[in-house]
Amino acid sequence: MLEAAYQQVVEQIQEISPDVVVYHPKLVTAPVAAHAVGAIAVVVELFPTLTPTAAFPALGLPHGLPGFLNRASFRMIQLALASAAKPAKTLAKKLGVLRHHPDLTLCPVSQALVPQPADWPSHALVTGAWTSPTLGTIDAELHDFLASGPVVYAGFGSMKDTRGAPRARAIVEAARLVGFKTLLVTGWGGLEPSSDHVDAPDVMVRSTVPHSEVLPAVAVAIHHGGAGTTHAMIRSGIPSVIMPFVADQPWWAGRLKILGLGPGPLSKSVTNPNTLKRALVKAIECGEAVRVASEFMALEDGLGRALSIIEDAEAGVQELRPA
Repeated sequence: MLEAAYQQVVEQIQEISPDVVVYHPKLVTAPVAAHAVGAIAVVVELFPTLTPTAAFPALGLPHGLPGFLNRASFRMIQLALASAAKPAKTLAKKLGVLRHHPDLTLCPVSQALVPQPADWPSHALVTGAWTSPTLGTIDAELHDFLASGPVVYAGFGSMKDTRGAPRARAIVEAARLVGFKTLLVTGWGGLEPSSDHVDAPDVMVRSTVPHSEVLPAVAVAIHHGGAGTTHAMIRSGIPSVIMPFVADQPWWAGRLKILGLGPGPLSKSVTNPNTLKRALVKAIECGEAVRVASEFMALEDGLGRALSIIEDAEAGVQELRPA
């Protein structure tokens, strides 16, 4: 599948001959094709675990390590990238292109969560999150439920395992222990409500909800910790408990803890209501720090800054990665 994508992106770039190519790190042939047509190659580092730094660790390692270990941890990432770059090197040789690296690296995350690392090169930049206005509506029943008292939002997006039912029970009971109601957003099955939940006056069940409308109305959240969801929670000023499943989710949970924005990761296997209650209380105690981060994020224009950086690169003002 990736081989087909590699070839397709090359064909499209050659056909369009753009001035700039913005691409996902997995599309390793994109920068080669970009350079072949004289375009600037911009890789989007979706979360900051590709460019080495002493400020935080690479994916898969805990936060709070000494700086030299943080930087060393990226060696594993660099080795993986070198192995994945073989198709790019082959294409570069075929097209007579000398470089298979990007000219610019843009990281679309909020500097409230990841300030620009002081040791990143000038061609690697944290821009702020790339967001667009979202339109969503909620029904009257959900509106009234949110307005009638403090609510715990619980949702795990596309995450799913065999603990959906006990997880839902534990979250509802934990919310009751702190005197809150519960909004269970089932998503792809990370939560499996019981018939008792459907009928309970202090529980609302939905398959999906618009974050832009719902999050500002809840008191605290429990979620999987994906980059988008984590940003949405902080942007809305909502403290949260992260129960990570895969990929970058544990990294974000650890990141929030070290910044004082969350209680740290809680295992997705936890189904003890008292354990969840304690995590909710700790999250709520982070509320003021989350509010400050939310105000910072409200002032960011990540997409606008990214476009400005690209325009500066085209004008020769923004420094590019050396050849």
